[in-house]
Amino acid sequence: MRFWEIGKRNLKELYRDPIALGFLLGMPVAFILIFSFAYGGQTAEPVTLGVVDEDRSQISQAFIGVLDDVPTLEIKSTESTSQAEAALSNGELPAYLVVPDGFSRVITEDQSTNLILAYNEADPTLPQRLIPVIREVTLGFLNITIPVNIELVQQESHIANPFINWFIPGMSVYGLMILIPTVGGIMVRDRLRGFLPRLMTTPARPSDFIFGYTIPFIPVIISSTAIYLGVGFLMGLSIIGNFGLAYLILFTTGICCLGIGMIMGTVSRSEDQASGIPWIFIVPLAMISGAWFPAEQMPAAVTRVAEVFPFFHAMNACRYVINGGVPLSNISYGIYWLIGWTVAFFAIGIVVFRRSMAR
Repeated sequence: MRFWEIGKRNLKELYRDPIALGFLLGMPVAFILIFSFAYGGQTAEPVTLGVVDEDRSQISQAFIGVLDDVPTLEIKSTESTSQAEAALSNGELPAYLVVPDGFSRVITEDQSTNLILAYNEADPTLPQRLIPVIREVTLGFLNITIPVNIELVQQESHIANPFINWFIPGMSVYGLMILIPTVGGIMVRDRLRGFLPRLMTTPARPSDFIFGYTIPFIPVIISSTAIYLGVGFLMGLSIIGNFGLAYLILFTTGICCLGIGMIMGTVSRSEDQASGIPWIFIVPLAMISGAWFPAEQMPAAVTRVAEVFPFFHAMNACRYVINGGVPLSNISYGIYWLIGWTVAFFAIGIVVFRRSMAR
C-alpha cells in the first residue's frame, strides 16, 4: 500500500496550492469563454474605408450613402485620389475605394462598372473582407446583374510576402510576452531558496531589487528581438519603414513585459504560480491584440478591451512601421500608451515589492 501513502502525500501537496489548482482547472474554461466571445459571431469592428467620388453625381453620392449604412464599414470621404494615397501611406486609412467617372451611366446604359480598391499590405486580409461587401452593395444599389469588376491596387511597396510581413510583428510581441512567466519564476525561485530574503537584510531599496532583476534580461530582449526579426528576414520579411523604430518598439515591449514579470514574481507564492498563471492572460491578450488574427475581425467590444493594453498598440505600431513606413508622429499615441504602461508596471512592482519586504 505504499503507493496509497505516496498518493495521499501528493494529493495534499496539490491542494495546498489552491491558486495553482485553480489555474489547472480554470484555464481551459477561461479559454473557452474568451475564444467563444471573441469569435462568437458578434458584430466586428467596422473597417475604415476612404471613398473618392470621381463621378460627383447624385447617383454616386447615393451609392456612397448606402455604403455608409453598412455596419461593417466606416466611410471617410476624400477629395482626390492623391489625398487618399497619402492617407494610405501615412496609416490614416487601411483602404480606399475609387468611384470612377461615368459610374452613374451604368444604370442608364447597362454598362459594366469598374471600381478600384486600394489597400495597405499591413493587413493582407482586407481584400477578402471588403470585396464581397462592396460587390454586394454595388449590385443591390444598381439593381443589375452584369459583373462588377473591383480592381485591386496594393500600396506601392517592395513587400515580398504580405502574410509574413503581417505575421512576424505580432509573433515577435508574443515571443517577448513569454518573458513574463520567466522573470516571475526566477524571482520566486530565489525567494524560496533563501537568496532573496538574505538580500533583503541589506540596505538595498526595493527599486534596487526590481532593476537588479531587470538589467540581466536586457541582453535577452536585444538578442531575442534580433532573432525574431532575423528569422523573419529568412522567411521573406521586408521592412519598408525605419528598422530602428521597429526595433525600438519591440525593445520597449520587452521592458514592459519585464515589469509585469516583476509583479507576478512578487505576488506569487510558488514557482508554479509565477510561471503558470501568467499564461491565463498572455494567450488571450496576444489573441485579441492581433498576434494571430486581425483584431479588427473581432467584435467591437473585444477590440475595445484590447486597446486598453499595451500589446495591441505595440503590434499595430510595429506593423505600420514595417509595412508602410509610417513615421513616428503617426503612431505616437500607441508609443506613448506602451511607454505609459511600462512605467506604470515598474512603479506598481516597486510598491508591491516594498510591501513584501515589510512583512
